[in-house]
Amino acid sequence: MLKHITIEGVRNLAQVQVALPTGATALFGANGSGKTSFLEAIHLLAVGRSFRTHQSKPVIQRGLAHCRIVGEVQRRGRSIIMGLEKHRDGVVKARVAGENVPSLSELALHLPLVLLDTEGLGVVTGPPEGRRRLLDGTLFHVEQGFLSQWKRYASAVRQRNSGLRRGILDSDKAWRREIAETGALLTQHRQAVAAKLADKLTRLAPALSEDFEALEVVFRAGWDQKLSLLEALERNAASDAAQGFTQVGPHRADLRLMRDGVLAADVLSRGQLKLALVALKLVQGALIEDASSIPPLYLVDDLPAELDREHCARVCEQLGAGRQVILTAVDRASLEAAWGDKPLNLFHVEQGRVLPA
Repeated sequence: MLKHITIEGVRNLAQVQVALPTGATALFGANGSGKTSFLEAIHLLAVGRSFRTHQSKPVIQRGLAHCRIVGEVQRRGRSIIMGLEKHRDGVVKARVAGENVPSLSELALHLPLVLLDTEGLGVVTGPPEGRRRLLDGTLFHVEQGFLSQWKRYASAVRQRNSGLRRGILDSDKAWRREIAETGALLTQHRQAVAAKLADKLTRLAPALSEDFEALEVVFRAGWDQKLSLLEALERNAASDAAQGFTQVGPHRADLRLMRDGVLAADVLSRGQLKLALVALKLVQGALIEDASSIPPLYLVDDLPAELDREHCARVCEQLGAGRQVILTAVDRASLEAAWGDKPLNLFHVEQGRVLPA
């Protein structure tokens, strides 16, 4: 769990130090006060990047060269200090237990988290990339060695595409074999975790809404599964050479959210879509909990937005079983009503200051 966090220069959070109790913490305050920036700082510490922007400059307070986040994380009875600096030129420096980390992905091993944010609907309504990230982000925690497999596949596709674009591959059979070998293994892992997601979603989604009795996820591998990946690559070889990129494979995979056999994005209201996204993220968290000795931290941004009190309460009921959760909302009363009679630690956020309520 995250026991303490120090934030310097993240948007309007100039100097913030907060000790986080166990269980649920709620931050309330006006729009623009810094609530979401607080969650963003935690996300930066755990992932190395913001969930609001791909750029560095908007995250860093005006007039500063960098922002800094330091957190104390308790793991298996001992505390570990994590720190991250993000500079305006995009340079990111991170340390764990006093040692520089070779890759930002290592941060997530020490502070796994699940983000439920208002702007995340693209996972449901947008292109497949967001859903692949959700799938692979789950696999990162539940399948040892997955990241190295993913990197090997991505490198092979990148190298082949470079050769195709430049027209320098007289024969790319070697690259096709490498892509087929690594891609088949990657897809096996994705199919397995997609099946687990589907099973848990079938059981969890109806608890959030009666409209979700027929909600399901359907995995698409990224090529015609009547063929092996190598056969699909060979069949597309001439077309790939003409187009200058690899058109089939796991990099084209998708995890489609369906209701009654129709894409959920085509039939659900915006509020229902948000609830469906919450369901997906809760299932993701449950899988990480099942596979890891370190339960994830849940960041829940503005849950009452577009959800009525009943559905907020249902989400909170799913969240409230001994997990560390940090929620935000404009109105204190809406959070307290949704959380019910379970313990809730309250903080008021005003003009970049985070104070116990």
